[in-house]
Amino acid sequence: MTAERLARPAARNELSEFVRYCREQASPEKLGLTPGPRRRTKGLRREEVATLAGVGITWYTWFEQGRDIQVSDDFLNRLVRGLRLGRAEQEHLYALAGRVPRRSQAQVSELPVGLLTTINALPDPAYILDKRWDVLAFNKAASEQFPMFEEQNPNILRIVFFSDAYRKSVRDWQSTARLMFLKARHDYLTGGSDPILRGLLDEIVDAFPLAKTWWSDPEIVRIGDSRKELHSANTGWRTFQLSVLVYEDSPDIRVIVYSTGEDR
Repeated sequence: MTAERLARPAARNELSEFVRYCREQASPEKLGLTPGPRRRTKGLRREEVATLAGVGITWYTWFEQGRDIQVSDDFLNRLVRGLRLGRAEQEHLYALAGRVPRRSQAQVSELPVGLLTTINALPDPAYILDKRWDVLAFNKAASEQFPMFEEQNPNILRIVFFSDAYRKSVRDWQSTARLMFLKARHDYLTGGSDPILRGLLDEIVDAFPLAKTWWSDPEIVRIGDSRKELHSANTGWRTFQLSVLVYEDSPDIRVIVYSTGEDR
């Protein structure tokens, strides 16, 4: 991970205030820390955050004071995990640190109308992803197969790894999860090392010890066509052929189309 200086005083001050706010809002109990009878600090102490982020107390103090020091993406990722920041807080942290990568051009409001019309006309599940694996749009069949798409800001990686409903709906979850992780790792390593995607991969590794071995797995897997057996309350178990299409005018857009080959 690269390290860059937080050179602008105004940006450093805003970042300092935000990190201090996050530290004070963090719950020691939820992070497995014993509050203790003599705790006077609201939230976490600086030394506790330094430990969670894997840095020295002096360096962390300088960071929170807004000094002109070098800050790496790796440190920011560890800070996000240590404080258990939500996605919005994580993105705000990166923005203040000047590390927000170029966002996907495939924002929902900017998706080509023809592309949306096409997936909505399909009888089988179809959805559109960006390179952070965020679900930007989906058709009715996809929402029936994956009800979790209706939740706010759905992300395929989060669904695969953290949704009990998805785990129960796919045959051989572990094999599916491993291949998904390897594909996302490939996207991260070859797509500009997006720190938001890296933070999500790190979160998965923290939650699933087996994923630690997947990160160093020598097998290279990129997103592409595959087969998957899925269950839904309406149709039972079905085997789908997944086709991955890239929109020529916006390479960051990926259209995932499921098909069964069944007559309609």
